[in-house]
Amino acid sequence: MTGFPKKARLLTKADYSKVFNKSVKVSDAFFLILIHINSKENSKLGLIVSKKVDKRAVQRNRIKRLVRESFRNHSFQTACDFVVMARGKISEQKNAEIFNSLENLWIKAESRIQQIRKQ
Repeated sequence: MTGFPKKARLLTKADYSKVFNKSVKVSDAFFLILIHINSKENSKLGLIVSKKVDKRAVQRNRIKRLVRESFRNHSFQTACDFVVMARGKISEQKNAEIFNSLENLWIKAESRIQQIRKQ
């Protein structure tokens, strides 16, 4: 397993604000992903997993690890900033179900990005 370098993360409040203000959304029962096309060469990821999702930090951190790993394994054609927000009772789901959900969302996100670029 490789690390998650700073160049692949959204770090500042300004980075998150850009995504929240001008974003395209894709979602399912477990996640909401906000997408903002950037002009840089690589995609960046920001995570939001609140205590409403699960009170235990262990479970919230597990979700974050799974999202980061899924993000690393998916290659994006267009550089974008992504903010992934966990929803509902995701902490009760198995890792395989979470990975499947994320893989489907990354595919939806790619198609949504391509639609925007064509306009």
